[in-house]
Amino acid sequence: MTLRLGRGQHRKYFPYVFTEQGVAMLSSVLNSRRAIQVNIGIMRIFVNIRKLVSTDKGMLNRMDQLENKIQSHDKKIRTIFEVIHRPLNTKLLSPGKPFSNKKAVRDVISSCKKYIYWVDKYFSRAGLDWLLESLNTNKVKSIKILMTSEKMNEKFISSYKDLKAELKSSGVKCELRVIIDNKLNADIHDRWIISENLCYNMPSTDTVIRGQYSEVKRTANFPPFGEWWKKSKDI
Repeated sequence: MTLRLGRGQHRKYFPYVFTEQGVAMLSSVLNSRRAIQVNIGIMRIFVNIRKLVSTDKGMLNRMDQLENKIQSHDKKIRTIFEVIHRPLNTKLLSPGKPFSNKKAVRDVISSCKKYIYWVDKYFSRAGLDWLLESLNTNKVKSIKILMTSEKMNEKFISSYKDLKAELKSSGVKCELRVIIDNKLNADIHDRWIISENLCYNMPSTDTVIRGQYSEVKRTANFPPFGEWWKKSKDI
């Protein structure tokens, strides 16, 4: 049997020759008895395959199970990568590891989203440096620092104003308030970094600088930062 196609017809038919539609198209070109019989046989195969897939519930169920398993694996893989990139829930700070100690704080800062509320009665210039070094200005748009006047001096205030102006140019609003209520000052002991859906119990900034034994620890307990903020004074 010889297949003869006119000029340009091979481009029209050959791309589809192995599909069901291609067989139907060739039926209009191949007119011999044998070609017609072969085409009919191929068409029946296509019909039977379609029936098999649509009526075999076992096959369909296996396909559904395979699809669900793949989706489940995708979710598990994403979870694994999230865990890999997530800061450790507890990090021990210790003498002789100044780089690791500071990195533990910077990792917490870089993991924050939308906002950072930092409570540290003895907050110092080091905290400003770590914010500038580690803050993701694409994710965080608000910073609120709550402290006492213990470390408040002209040099610190000048550094804070410089940081505030620089962050403002990146679309981040930075605020600082001082605890003036004596009772509130006495009630607060620990230090925290708070962000969306996360809260870390932190050592004081100077404790990190000195390299004293302490912990950076994620906690499920969120202190009433909003109440403390309202009772404090904007510098």
